[in-house]
Amino acid sequence: MAEEHEGWSFTRLGCLAALVGFLAWIWHTCFSTSTGVIYRPEGIYDFVIVGGGTAGCVLAARLSEVEHYRVLLIEAGGEEPWLSYIPLAAPLLQRSRFDWQYLTSPQKRSSEALVEKQAAWPRGRVLGGSGTINYNIHMYGSPQDFDAWESEYGVKGWSFSEMKKFANMAECWRLRPKLFKDQCSFDPSQKEQRGKGCDSESSGGHIRQPQDAVQCYDPPLRITTADSELTQVFLTAGKELGLPVGNLNDDIDYGVMAAQTNIYRGKRWSAAKGYLRPALGRSNLHVLVNTQVTRVVWEGNRAVGVKYVQWDNPHLNGTVYARAEVILSAGAVNTPMILTHSGVGPLDIITKFKLPPVSILKGVGKNLQDHLNLPLYVDLKKPISLNPNKLQTVTNLWEYLTSGKGELGRSAIEGVGVMPINGNLPEVGVILFNMGAVDKHLYSGISNMKLDYFDATFPHMDNRSSEGFIFLASCLHPKSQGVVRLVTDDPLHPPSIDPNYLSHPYDLQCMKDAFKFAMRLVRTKAFQKLGATLHLPKYEDCVPRGSAGKGDSVMDDTRSLYNEYVSCLIRVAAITGYHPLGTARIGKPGDPMAVVDSTLRVFGTSRLRVADASAMPTQISGTPNSAIITLAEKAAHMVK
Repeated sequence: MAEEHEGWSFTRLGCLAALVGFLAWIWHTCFSTSTGVIYRPEGIYDFVIVGGGTAGCVLAARLSEVEHYRVLLIEAGGEEPWLSYIPLAAPLLQRSRFDWQYLTSPQKRSSEALVEKQAAWPRGRVLGGSGTINYNIHMYGSPQDFDAWESEYGVKGWSFSEMKKFANMAECWRLRPKLFKDQCSFDPSQKEQRGKGCDSESSGGHIRQPQDAVQCYDPPLRITTADSELTQVFLTAGKELGLPVGNLNDDIDYGVMAAQTNIYRGKRWSAAKGYLRPALGRSNLHVLVNTQVTRVVWEGNRAVGVKYVQWDNPHLNGTVYARAEVILSAGAVNTPMILTHSGVGPLDIITKFKLPPVSILKGVGKNLQDHLNLPLYVDLKKPISLNPNKLQTVTNLWEYLTSGKGELGRSAIEGVGVMPINGNLPEVGVILFNMGAVDKHLYSGISNMKLDYFDATFPHMDNRSSEGFIFLASCLHPKSQGVVRLVTDDPLHPPSIDPNYLSHPYDLQCMKDAFKFAMRLVRTKAFQKLGATLHLPKYEDCVPRGSAGKGDSVMDDTRSLYNEYVSCLIRVAAITGYHPLGTARIGKPGDPMAVVDSTLRVFGTSRLRVADASAMPTQISGTPNSAIITLAEKAAHMVK
């Protein structure tokens, strides 16, 4: 009877999900084209923004606040699908039509578990960009990250104190004057953060910074903080290791925190949702979707417009002009592509493909940086993790559809930890991905991992009720640099992407330290109470040796084991962290690798800026999506 009931339950769940999906598809396909989304642009605008990803959505919303500006946002993909609002559905959108589906070139020193040693690089091809298909993590990075941009790259106005102003704008769309105690209270049951005007429980509701405290309401950037039982165990484990416990986005520079995610009332809260959607009713803002920009149009070295190709109507391919500026926000892969096809880039590439030169900048496409994540599966004996059996129930689906609550309305990211190794700058990090089992065909597909290696890395994934989680261990500031380069003069042809993982010896040692950080967390009393066991994969060339009396499940810290096995593990199994940046980086005049100046203007041109992850010179101490929002806020301020 139990088996019959379970089968009936899942059948009903499948039918209900199919019905909801079909009705949503009909609505979004046939009836729900958004106000402001157009199919044929006007001939000229004040600002043309290329790329409707995270940065582009912020820029479009902010610039269109000025009523006399006419703004056009061009996005290669379409509007966000209904599925994108479900936080746990992110993997279903990767390697789909909402993803550019890039593959890197074969890697020489890493990615041995991947098909042809090529890493899959999911990049959002949809309004909201990668922020529509990612895992929603909210982090700004360490203050030292931004201070280094100013001190090491000679660009004024990019220090942490300056950037913090624009981070506050993201979290506080409209501001009220500072509050008094009777206007501010702390409700421990309220998980969704509406702002930072109120202090934590320990303050009894007092304003923490009475000189400049504000209450935020209706902010474009919504934040939810994880509070699961596994989150609390993670925080306790960090405390055992002597790490600070707090908010890495506010009161501590390193340590462990309950993960903060861009989710609100059970829905993904991307830049498209928080910034662009509220602005679409403005008559001075148009959004052109399913349209790829191929190159910038010039008068001399002055940008006056862009050429585009429309995927769904090739007869409307053409040119649109900009009175004031063209702003490239197409991301770390496509921005350098557009620049180079427009005659802005390295001399050898421009010469090779006979492109009319406008500005010779050898840094275009160079300085490519990405985080590597080493996935480490941890078995648990206590049933506190997420798994398919817990998620895929009629009750859970109904609760989510009717109220936005339940497990489907949360992110599987439960905890984040960063710590220094030498000095004070966070160097290694871990992300706790709360999932005891996943669909191996789906997840191996989006990572491009061979199935036999996937099975070795993630044990018993066929058991839908498995208890466990995955630590993603990462080197936060890798020194390896790669390149994005053209392979043809066809602007619609994908570029060559070579992240050149582990090419700098520092990165391998740093990844070993990240592995050790994860291992130390698992060994704490907090995790051992759950029966936590770190799974050490056995690959053909990587065989772990266990500590005395503990078999292969626990690893000691001897140098031979550390170097032989962990180095091999990293080279074989580490995958992208989804964080490419730096391919059109900021710098001072005379810097041979700089592409844009401190105002994000492209050197050697006028009326052309770059405002996206490609302008960031280095990785931050965390995930970059919220830092990109901050960068775009600053860019909009400079343009206005």
